[in-house]
Parts: sequence; C-alpha cells; structure tokens
Amino acid sequence: MHKFILTLLLFMGFAQMASAQREFANLELPLRQPEDLVSVADDNGNVCLYFYQNNKLHFTLVSPTGEVLAQHEIPYRWNRDPQVLGTRVTDTDFIFYSRYENGRRDYVRPFAINRKTGAFRSLQDVELDKERNTYFVGGFGDDEHFYMLYTDRKDRLHLYRSSDSPEGLAKMERQIFEPNLPDTRTKDTRLMDLVYVHPDMEQTVVAGYHSGKIYSRDGNIYIIFDGQSLKDLNRKEATTEILALNWDTGKTTYRTLPALEQRNDPSFNSFLFRDTLFRLQLDRDKLNLTAYNFNTLEPVKTYTFSGDQDIAIKSTPVYQRGMRGLFASDVDTVKQTSKVMKKLAEGLPAITVNAFTDSTIQLTIGSYDPPGERNTSSDMSRMVRTPDQYYRTSRGLMMIPGRWVPAYNIPNYYLNSPYYSRYFYDPYGQGGSRPSGPGISTYFRAVLDDNTLAKTDNGTKELVQDKVDKFEQELKSEPDYKTVYRYGNKLHYGYYDRKSKTFRIMEFAPGN
Repeated sequence: MHKFILTLLLFMGFAQMASAQREFANLELPLRQPEDLVSVADDNGNVCLYFYQNNKLHFTLVSPTGEVLAQHEIPYRWNRDPQVLGTRVTDTDFIFYSRYENGRRDYVRPFAINRKTGAFRSLQDVELDKERNTYFVGGFGDDEHFYMLYTDRKDRLHLYRSSDSPEGLAKMERQIFEPNLPDTRTKDTRLMDLVYVHPDMEQTVVAGYHSGKIYSRDGNIYIIFDGQSLKDLNRKEATTEILALNWDTGKTTYRTLPALEQRNDPSFNSFLFRDTLFRLQLDRDKLNLTAYNFNTLEPVKTYTFSGDQDIAIKSTPVYQRGMRGLFASDVDTVKQTSKVMKKLAEGLPAITVNAFTDSTIQLTIGSYDPPGERNTSSDMSRMVRTPDQYYRTSRGLMMIPGRWVPAYNIPNYYLNSPYYSRYFYDPYGQGGSRPSGPGISTYFRAVLDDNTLAKTDNGTKELVQDKVDKFEQELKSEPDYKTVYRYGNKLHYGYYDRKSKTFRIMEFAPGN
C-alpha cells in the first residue's frame, strides 16, 4: 500500500512537471566560451541562435518543431569581435546588426540568415556619416528599423535609422535633434543608464530598474528619464521626464509628470506599456503605483499602501533572489508583512509590464540592488567585468552576460569617460559587507485587468515567468550560458546542460 501511494505521488509530481514545461529543442552546439548568445524568433515559430566564439560566427536555424534546419560556422576575418547591437526580422531574413570601429570611423556591419533556407549572407558594411566629437550611446532594432544613437558636446542627439533601401539594409539616414532639456545638477547623468525596452521584454526587476528607457513606436522614439536632479526643482524633489523624437519633422517635445519627493537615493521608476505609463514609488514605509494616460498624462488609477499594510495587488509572494549563503537557497520569500515594505525599498525601484493573455496585464514590481562598484584605482591584478547587456530580439529583450577582462586592458580614458565608464564594473571588488555576485532582486507580481487596471483573481494559475524562475532554481547547477525570449504568448528558456553537453530549449506556456 505504501509503495502504491509513493508511486502515485511520484507520478503526480512528474505529471505536474510535464504540464509546467516541455522541451522545445535539444541542440548540439559547440559552446565552449561564447562571447555572445543572441536568440531571435519570428511569427512562424522559427528560431535563430547566434554566438561568437574563437573568431568564428555560429548560426543555428531551428524549425517550429525544434528541428535544426541549418547550421553555419563562419570564420570572422577581423580581429575585433562583432558588437551585436540589435536584431530585426524582415520578410525574408533574420538580421543581426553589429558595430565596427576603426579609429574615429564607425561602421554598421549586418549579417543575415534566410528564414526559410537558413542561407547565410554577410551584407556590405556601411560607414556612418559621423561628425567629430560625437559619442556612441547605444543601438537597437524594432520591427521596422535599426537605430544607432550618438550625442555630442552640445548635448544634441544624433539618431541614425536604417532606410531599407535597395542599396543595402544597413544604409543609415541621420537626424540631429536639439532637445534643450533642463540642466541637471550633475552633467551627463541622463545618458549614463539607458536601456532599450520592447513590450515583450523579460519580466525581471534586473531588466526594469534602469533610470532611462528608450521606446520606439509609430516612427517616433521616446526616451523617459526618472529621478534626475534638475536645477529648477527643489533639491528634495525629482520628476519623470518624457522626451519624444519625431523622425519625420526632426523636432522634439518635452513633458513631465508631477514631481515627487526624493532623498539621496532614487525612490521611483516608470514603465510605458501600450498607452499607459506606470510610475512606481518605493519607500521604507510606502508603496505608490500610479497609471497615467500617456497621451494626456492624466492619472487613471492609483494604488497606495503604507506601513504594515498588506499590498493587496500582490498575485504572488514577495521573493528575494541573490541572497545566497553557504548552505542556503538563492531564493527567499519575505513572509512577514512588517518587513515587506522595507525589503522592497532596499534597492533601486524597478517595474516591468507585459501581457500573456487578451484580458489581463502582468506587472513585476520591486527593486534591484546591483553589485557595488570598486573605485578605479590602478590595481593591475584585478579583473573588471563588462555588465550584462540587453539586446532586442523579435520576441523581446534578451540579456547577454558580461565578460571578465583584465583591468589594464581597458584604457583609462574609457574607464573615466562618462559615456563609457558605465560599461565596466567589478562586482567582486566592493568593500564592506555588501553581497557579491549578480545583485539582489526583491519583487512580486500583480495581475490587473487590461481595461480597468483593477486586480484580477489569478486563482491557482501559475504565472509563466514564475514557471521559468522556478525551473531555473530547480536546476542542480546554474547554467553557464542561458537566454530567455518570448515565443508567441509563451516563453522559451535556453541553457547549456553540462550533463548532456547539449543546448536545451524549454517552452513555458500560461495556464495551470
């Protein structure tokens, strides 16, 4: 009888695991020490994986049934590794856009994989028509164009956009914008922490804590800054700034939300989803979430919780990841109501919004405490790590882990420049008792009605992003290489399995 019950329990456990995810593909990839890992999916379900390793470009095209359609190993004839800045999906190709520098000259260098045949094409390089004394800010791609953003000493923004002309997919047109933004108390801070956001980005506070976010829609570029210390505001106040770049007219518009009280550390952050701008304010004794109509900037819904009050919009417990001890799990649950608000306010406020059903939206709300930085003293023995970078794929924003580089290999003018210093940090060099590693994420998720923004009852259904997190936590060893991307209304989690020495892609769907 006992054996029967044990067998039944084991069967139920395996059945639940099977319902939580399925294996989409199991690929033989020669992953040793890849420097990039980029995933792109199209509307037909084809997936293209790219990585760069040992001076070679590696491409794998996978069918909607998980079968390998084509694989390429292309020798790269230049010494420097490609800087993949963005991807696009055209009617015929997956395109990977990279940047190449040669002295003061910048080139766009695209690679293309045919979506049906898997045929590889290396497209013609295009040199940017760049003015002197301009500084590279970032690059990204959406459904229609690939963009590159630069700035200059006059604080103008130089925006390049692919024209998709017959002369080549990398031919770039340029517009120069003069935003005339209010002065900040510390120069150049607005461009120090920019990230490109796509509605299908990964639902983590690591992806949503940045103080500056770029959105592209309807041919316009929107850059939203949070928490900047403006000279024309009280020192104890800050606001959310909305800068719009209109490509057709070459003009800019500037708007702001009402100012909020802010002490020394950032206390609020925002996220634009469709036509709603969500702003989250976190303090040790208060949480405020306000949704604004993005066209009128009028508030349409507000949630406020204070003190030991239960956060009623929570659809999950409050999780904390990154507090790993010698014999402790990487994930903890904050159960005491009196501690929830304080734990949420220990890092930088972060929020992301997405939708996996037609009637609800999913919010990830919390904070992220990044690894502490070490001062850039002349320590010749230390290793500096480039930070995790985010690249927009056709199905969302994916993260490429940073790489360890000897500090003396990086010129001082890069480390000290306000435009480049943000690319380098040393998570294991900070002093004091601050934790080292990937940083600490504290968060919960909320499910709201898409129309009324009222909390909805999710019942016993497990959110799709939580399924991915749970699966990753149950892996016996943390994957060396991984990627997460959206696949229709599902999520794919790809990782290198040390045991089988294969690259497995697991599929997670909404529902029970």
